[in-house]
Amino acid sequence: MSKTIHIDLNHKNNTYLTEDVTSQFANDIYMLMQSLYAGDAPDIKVSVGGNPAQITAFFTALKREKRYMDSYVKHGLNDAQTMYSEYQLQDAVRQFEFETGLKWPFK
Repeated sequence: MSKTIHIDLNHKNNTYLTEDVTSQFANDIYMLMQSLYAGDAPDIKVSVGGNPAQITAFFTALKREKRYMDSYVKHGLNDAQTMYSEYQLQDAVRQFEFETGLKWPFK
């Protein structure tokens, strides 16, 4: 059974940005990250809405989040590679938050 995740990055101008919307966004990202690590992941389709800069910033932050977690597991928290990955992640998160007006759900 496949699941489709719909992520709308155009909430920047939405005056109705509620805790429910933010919570759903965080849950969708969490599920997407879990699927990246699951060896027998279910078929997950992702639909991302937004302008090209928002979409690029989203996927860059997602990719760097995974790279940071991989480095953390492989090398530990105080390793230079992990610290560099964290710096790159923080940069990507800043760009994502700037482009979308949404908070990155992992801190």
